[in-house]
Amino acid sequence: MSEAPSRCTSPLASNVWTWYGQDEYRRIILLGELGVALEFLALDAKRQRVEVGCCAECNLWSGYLDYLAGFVKQFPLHLAPHLLPRLQALLSGCEALCREAYGLTLEDNGFEHPQWRPLREGAREALEILGWSQVREHMPELTEECREALRRWPD
Repeated sequence: MSEAPSRCTSPLASNVWTWYGQDEYRRIILLGELGVALEFLALDAKRQRVEVGCCAECNLWSGYLDYLAGFVKQFPLHLAPHLLPRLQALLSGCEALCREAYGLTLEDNGFEHPQWRPLREGAREALEILGWSQVREHMPELTEECREALRRWPD
């Protein structure tokens, strides 16, 4: 896989079609999963509660935050030097959430806890820097196509 340079001034998402043409499927998958995680984190507390279901502890990481962690750990730093530090800070904030931020009972909406406010703001900023709005509508289908390509032609 080739390393296509990315200009720091252009949104990372603007590289999606180049990566697709270069068979950089893993990058596209990581980006698609990151977008899902950031969109969730950017939601208001009521929408987050609906999306994650009754048990935030059960579903939050496996449904959303593992994608953020995967991007931070696996995406090449030189392709996103302006974004990765923000995502690392966002991930650290998620890892530091107190028990109350998950909700103490199945009926609680822990997403109303004050620890979520800076995470929402950080996610919104990251979506903007990422240029997510440019590719959002294409990402579910594109991500699935890339997964299928990797199943058919593993490295």
